[in-house]
Amino acid sequence: MSPSNSNLGWALTALLRDYLKQVDDSLKDLPGGSRGFMMLTAIAETDCQSQVVLAERLGLDRTTVTYLIDGLERENLLTRTPDPADRRARHINLTDHGAARLASLIKAVDAVEARVLSRLSGGEAEHFRHILIKAAGLAPDTAEMCQAAIETGELINAR
Repeated sequence: MSPSNSNLGWALTALLRDYLKQVDDSLKDLPGGSRGFMMLTAIAETDCQSQVVLAERLGLDRTTVTYLIDGLERENLLTRTPDPADRRARHINLTDHGAARLASLIKAVDAVEARVLSRLSGGEAEHFRHILIKAAGLAPDTAEMCQAAIETGELINAR
């Protein structure tokens, strides 16, 4: 076996390329593609819809987040409304159409994941998901992120 075939970075890159190509194909009609999907998913999963918190959670630049939100809003997938307590801050929520569209997109992405992980047994695939999430340090506490954003003043976010 050559060193590149046993290297973690090499293997993760090969897996990610395969996964992203298939995901991009399945999300080609969504504004922002896989980033748009990540945005919709993050909005659906969190109680804090600040653009700043979403940018941090997704690891995206604030400007990129604004463009993504603009495109998704044009498709009636989400709404951006002023915070009643601070009109400079925006709350971002899925529309009913956005929630329905996200449900169908999740099924499409789940099908891609199943194809990509089809080289593993069912138990191996579940174990791989668990270990990968743990190794990546994912699943941050959203409430803590929101509180930190409020305390630092980053929740204020004029579009």
